[in-house]
Amino acid sequence: MRNRLTLFCFIVTLLFQHTLFAQCLDAVLLNQKTSVALKKNNLSRISSFEILINNRHGEEYTEVTIPFSSLLKVTNIKAYIKDKNGEIVKKLKKSDISERSSFSSGTFYEDEFVKEFKLKHNVYPYTLFYEYEESEDQFLYVAHWVPILDLDIPTLNAELEVLAEKDIELTYKNSFVSSFSRDSIDDEYRYRWKTNYDGSMENEVFAPPLLDHVPSVQVVPQKFKFEIKGSFDSWETYGSWQDELIASLFDIPDNEVKTIENLINGIEDEKAVIKTIYQYVQNETRYINISLETGGLKPYPASYVSQNHYGDCKALSIYFMALLKSFGIECFYAKLAAGDPIEEVDHSLPSMQSNHIVVCVPVKNDTLWLDCTSDNPFEYIGTFIQNREAFVINGEKSHFSRIPALTKEQVLCERHVNLEHVTRNECKTEFFNTYRGEDFELLHNLISSTNENDNLEIVREHLIADGFEPIEIINHRAKQDSLKAELSYSAKSNGLYEKYGSDMIIRLLPFEISSFDSPSKRVLPVQIDYPIYNKDELNYKIPAGYIANNIPEHKSIESKYGSFSTRTEQVDDHFKIRKTFLLNSGKYPISEYQAFYSFINEIVEFENKFYITLSKKSL
Repeated sequence: MRNRLTLFCFIVTLLFQHTLFAQCLDAVLLNQKTSVALKKNNLSRISSFEILINNRHGEEYTEVTIPFSSLLKVTNIKAYIKDKNGEIVKKLKKSDISERSSFSSGTFYEDEFVKEFKLKHNVYPYTLFYEYEESEDQFLYVAHWVPILDLDIPTLNAELEVLAEKDIELTYKNSFVSSFSRDSIDDEYRYRWKTNYDGSMENEVFAPPLLDHVPSVQVVPQKFKFEIKGSFDSWETYGSWQDELIASLFDIPDNEVKTIENLINGIEDEKAVIKTIYQYVQNETRYINISLETGGLKPYPASYVSQNHYGDCKALSIYFMALLKSFGIECFYAKLAAGDPIEEVDHSLPSMQSNHIVVCVPVKNDTLWLDCTSDNPFEYIGTFIQNREAFVINGEKSHFSRIPALTKEQVLCERHVNLEHVTRNECKTEFFNTYRGEDFELLHNLISSTNENDNLEIVREHLIADGFEPIEIINHRAKQDSLKAELSYSAKSNGLYEKYGSDMIIRLLPFEISSFDSPSKRVLPVQIDYPIYNKDELNYKIPAGYIANNIPEHKSIESKYGSFSTRTEQVDDHFKIRKTFLLNSGKYPISEYQAFYSFINEIVEFENKFYITLSKKSL
């Protein structure tokens, strides 16, 4: 009897703690289940969610969005709300569900939409339950399951179940899954994954891909039919399918070939010919998302772009390749996961792991990687595609090749700043900035934009130094081939010159270094995809009638994570301060975070504590 009573008390205590834990959060995903039934080329998927809403902040999870398209049908949407006593108090009506395009802009012709609804209650806590069914007859994924609502929202119970006929071969990969089983039911196999998630992740600065650190399951068919039959038996068979899918798309009108022929007439160097054709594509077309055809996977033909002068990354790449092929230049369709943070390819799971297309062009002693959606200079490998593997499509010879990484010289940003005291704590400044890398790409694209007011707003938000109020901004237009962009502006600021009675303090204009959590709070490793390299030359004018009491010593910090240096000297009536900061690209495990943080923190503390004191000259 005593043992039973002890067990009962233990269970009650656990339930009480669980309830308190759940109610202190904005929301909790209590249960999530996805059931997939796969027969031949037909797939149906039923997904259900049970979400505890504790307060108004949790109501964002009562706004439900469900994607659909002509290939992905969504039916049987059901939803209801239970109050804290478990009674159903509200049900979803058909009229509550609306439909809209999934793209707000940038899409001319598209076939991707969402069904959406909002169902909430006015007494907390309450539980939202909703369920819907999806069906597909052409697909490359059986499941791409990530059973979380948000990084800071726990998932208490989640289950994925896949029922597939025994002659259907599946490949799967799971991460952070607590249990997996496969059993036989008549002529089917049943695959089951179960997991949970504690909601402890955050969007930390320079974090690796978050999907690498939360529960997920990916299931792909070994054989598939997506317009034409294909196979994920190997990367080579996948490449053969993609090659066949695009083989008939390189048709280009004769008059356009003649136009290119006139442009390259007299140019003998192959790279110069490629550059001329690439810049022709940049000047004559524009990027527009087009999500029709085979689920947005099959490009429009080159003739379509030739006629309309726009296309998405796939169509523009096909168009550029068609022009190159017309003049006997070898080139390849290349698929990659663009953007940041860089997502490494999982070679153990042949599947579609890309979101972007570029053109790979082998030339003598080099390989060009050309992004036809970009306005960047020829041969410039931007931050969007640099330092990652691309899947180069060449039939059975399809293979991976790594796009080169940006070097520190290619991302160097420089500031030349003149500062002069005006009144008490205010100073006026003149900035002459040179940008490379990400900021160059931003400014380069702004220069080619026609909306000047929007451009100035973006410049103010992203490129004006923190704490400065701009007075005049001059955007210097660079040549099309330039690998740097320049911006100058005058501004005013408080705090760099500070008066204390008859004395004055000059403070350092710091580098804008990302703020990192302390080691006790950091959860994820650090991933820096390309170097951050900054140089400053700061010229502080000494106010008339003042002399310096101190000149700070030179400072140098060296680490595997980067370097920092500063040098100060007085030249006539100015202090000239030269600074450099380099943060190396790399992946640093959480076990190294203390050392990484110490390197960053030493720099930040030095800059914050740097000052020069001035006193009035004696008469």
